[in-house]
Amino acid sequence: MELERSDTWKRTDETGTTDETGKRTCIQPSDSRRDFMRKGALTAGLLTVGLTATGTATAQDSSDEVLVFTDDYIARTPFRVISQLPQSITIRLLQLPNGNDVPELSQPDDYNGYSIRYGSGGSVIAASYVFTQQTLREGNRFRFSSDANIFSGRLNLVSATVNRVGNN
Repeated sequence: MELERSDTWKRTDETGTTDETGKRTCIQPSDSRRDFMRKGALTAGLLTVGLTATGTATAQDSSDEVLVFTDDYIARTPFRVISQLPQSITIRLLQLPNGNDVPELSQPDDYNGYSIRYGSGGSVIAASYVFTQQTLREGNRFRFSSDANIFSGRLNLVSATVNRVGNN
């Protein structure tokens, strides 16, 4: 492929960019056009259903703030805490694929990770993870608040308040 020489000569393909010195810069999976468009559409969708893109959730006496993957946030839906994740897995899930931290979350080891399950009457609707600086007791049921805030677009996380449901 012949390109016309200029002061800003670069060749781009699907896996990265090569500059005039031959140095290769890889494109991270989260930097692809498809991911950019998906995140943009996701953000617009969240704003449409009444979620705010700035600020933080206000904690009440009987509530905790948690982080959850955007695709797994279901407003006002109860879930049960199944088990606590090992700290190493929690840290890995709260970092970029290359192991770097995001500015919004410079200390992923400050968080506890939990596997959760949505469902009622013995049937499972979905399963996911939540992350919090608090402690959630295994077996307890919680319900997401009706609003959430975008916490990290790069990690695809929202911040939401959860309230305990029932006696267990």
